[in-house]
Amino acid sequence: MANSSKKFPSGNFFIIPNCIYDEKLEARDFAVYCYLFYRADKKKFNCYPSRSTIAKNCCMTEPTVDKAIKILEEKCLINITHRFDPFTGNRLSHLYTINKIWE
Repeated sequence: MANSSKKFPSGNFFIIPNCIYDEKLEARDFAVYCYLFYRADKKKFNCYPSRSTIAKNCCMTEPTVDKAIKILEEKCLINITHRFDPFTGNRLSHLYTINKIWE
């Protein structure tokens, strides 16, 4: 039996909305959504990890990440903003915005 006098830990976890389960996501899509949610700032829900960073942290390949990102965008769970270096014009990592599905 758990000790009810123990404090719940803070700062070493993140919370995702329960309604994400209503989306019936594949495991890869759910993993990428959770990773983006984990990385996002909690005011604007923005983050910009690279595809390779997402792949590494979710233990999947970049093409698999691409499939998951596509599904999340199609389901309107995220928005993607393409970013470019203003000086060189080179592509930067995308800006991902988590759309609010809760409230």
